[in-house]
Amino acid sequence: MLSVEEALERLLDGLTSTEADEIPVADALGRVPAGGPILAAHDVPPFANSAMDGFALRAADGQTPRRLVGESRAGGSTAPTVEPGGAVRIMTGAPMPAGADSVVPLEEAAEDGGTVQVRRTPQLHAHVRDAGHDVRAGTAVPLATEPITPSVIGLLAAMGYAGLSVRRRPGVAILSTGDELVPAGVPLGPGQIHDANGPALAAAVVEAGGEAVLLRAAPDDAAEIERRVREGLASADMLVVSGGVSVGQHDHVRGVIERLGALDFWRIAVQPGKPLAFGRVEGRPVIGLPGNPVSALVTFELFVRPMLRRMLGLVGDGRTRVTARVEEALAKDPARRAYLRVRVCAAADGHHAVSAGGQASSQLLPLASANALLIVPEGMAVTQPGESYQAILLGSLQ
Repeated sequence: MLSVEEALERLLDGLTSTEADEIPVADALGRVPAGGPILAAHDVPPFANSAMDGFALRAADGQTPRRLVGESRAGGSTAPTVEPGGAVRIMTGAPMPAGADSVVPLEEAAEDGGTVQVRRTPQLHAHVRDAGHDVRAGTAVPLATEPITPSVIGLLAAMGYAGLSVRRRPGVAILSTGDELVPAGVPLGPGQIHDANGPALAAAVVEAGGEAVLLRAAPDDAAEIERRVREGLASADMLVVSGGVSVGQHDHVRGVIERLGALDFWRIAVQPGKPLAFGRVEGRPVIGLPGNPVSALVTFELFVRPMLRRMLGLVGDGRTRVTARVEEALAKDPARRAYLRVRVCAAADGHHAVSAGGQASSQLLPLASANALLIVPEGMAVTQPGESYQAILLGSLQ
């Protein structure tokens, strides 16, 4: 059996980043920058302004009463120049008037009949935000090769950028196979089950930064499977198939892919999972995942998610890993590395992990209840109570 690392290395080999798309900055949340540093065309802020509501004046005048000569407000007309002994009423964010070098907050001054009396000696440059105190004109602002956050969108907008070059989301066609599958919402007949893999894997694609194309589930018929495969690969960058990739009498996916392109069938030392098919059709990757829903989602997490991130120019799987102590004996196959469904919580003495429920590859409820996958190495048949293991966080800590 291949190790997880060996399988992942083969899957990532030869993958290249998607091309760049130009999109509005307002639509860039979660997208991955495709260009280099962004050059600031102007100062941010573009002019010196007040950090407080108060009075703009000259600090050198001390506590001498001032004449109120005008007002400066954000977006308003230019305020009069502050001469010695003068003051201008100013609002937060409003431009500093010429001649003023300090702002006295409203609560530290009193206005009476056109005269302003300050209660304490002003400090030079107090409550003044200089032009460019955030970003100077001409500064090259590097954008991290990570998905865009709201604060980055705010920065780009403040710098005057309406558009941004980002990596195109990889398109992934999702195909579930099996005579027993019917869509959710359709009444079940004898021997039928609702297709869970299709919607779950499509959601996993979106979470990883891709764009999912959910194909209609295919029955165990070679001609129908071939039609779906051709349909999916007509527009997608990658095809992910669940079920039907083994060598059973009604497993036709493997044969279809081999006729259309090339396919390898791997046994990987991973639990849940183990069987994984990988090949290419017309240069596009095809991944065959196990049919059991937990196995499909866990192997997607381990192998397909890093592939999508590589296509976006990102490194690794983007997940946080912590060390968590387990106080129970959780059984596993000693020949394989296990990814057990657990709930991890933070405590004063570190992280703790407890089983989220049954560990069978057909049980979705424990995976839906889990916030982490506990990694138990090969060579172990059971977790040792009191010992710590690495865990991949899938959600927030309790």
